[in-house]
Amino acid sequence: MEIVTCEKLEPKNMIKFFRRIRYDLMNQNKTSKYFKYAIGEIVLVVIGILIALQINNWNENRKDSIKEQQYLSNLKKEIQSDIDFNTRNILKRYPKKIEVLNNGKDYYQGKYIPQDTIQFLNDLGYGNVFGNVIWSFHRTTYTQLTSASDFDIIENDALRESILKYYNLLNGIDESSEGKPTGYIDFTLSLAPWDPNNPDDISAFDAKLFISKVKTEEFYRLINREISLAHNSKDKALKVNERAEHLISLINRHLND
Repeated sequence: MEIVTCEKLEPKNMIKFFRRIRYDLMNQNKTSKYFKYAIGEIVLVVIGILIALQINNWNENRKDSIKEQQYLSNLKKEIQSDIDFNTRNILKRYPKKIEVLNNGKDYYQGKYIPQDTIQFLNDLGYGNVFGNVIWSFHRTTYTQLTSASDFDIIENDALRESILKYYNLLNGIDESSEGKPTGYIDFTLSLAPWDPNNPDDISAFDAKLFISKVKTEEFYRLINREISLAHNSKDKALKVNERAEHLISLINRHLND
């Protein structure tokens, strides 16, 4: 009697093994046993196919998981860059910007008397800071994710929804901020050059002209618009950062699961 080794019990060898037995049984007119072995061969083939499909699905899922992690890691870096931009250029600068603009408005109304005229004028010049915000949001990974139709590889529904909400918010800010300079920058720079590295470098003539223009209705109108724009930009930056920080926390939680 032939000894069947482990090597011979591999799926391909087992099929040959069953086939030989079937042929022997058929030759011996053992029909019932022939059908049993035939059914066994079919079952073995089905099991082999199912195992192969399962392995293939596992490999595909593993590839998708690796791709998902790469996308999310890159998204997190870009979202953090958005937070850093807003914090550095708006949230750290705009409180002073709004303060000096309000002082200029109060001066027009006679509610504020500057102790140092040159410093006051330079403060009004500081009001130019990011007067027309050019938002610099990062969308490279999000564009790759959506254009490649890979968005569905992100398994977590809440995370997908949060990503969509974040980038819809950015798109809305881009659209609402296009072409909205107030004219304040051009107005103040036309009166005197402002150099933050040399704040006292204003001639007596420029200072006299500048201070006289601060009492005009044009200045009051422009500074009101600049204050409104500053508050609006600050609120947008806060909203973006809040949404961004929430999204990063969701990404971290998903990556660590």
